[in-house]
Amino acid sequence: MPTVKLYANLRKLAGTKELSITGVTLGTVVNELVQKHPTVGEAILQKDELGPHIVLTLNGHNITDFETPVTEQDIVAIFPPIAGG
Repeated sequence: MPTVKLYANLRKLAGTKELSITGVTLGTVVNELVQKHPTVGEAILQKDELGPHIVLTLNGHNITDFETPVTEQDIVAIFPPIAGG
């Protein structure tokens, strides 16, 4: 199962910083995550697509295509928008 790492407020919403999620594509991993943690889905998705300021990486590379295949060894990281100054 791919490992999903959550950052900032997403960790609070899911109650953990890391999960193992079943899926063969990035989209199925995200869908499974949203089913298990609907509040995370509300924070990262808009009309079944990533929100405009959400960064999703696969093994350290920015990915936006939900059809991208994933393997059991992959690491998916999800970063919400972070304000600072």
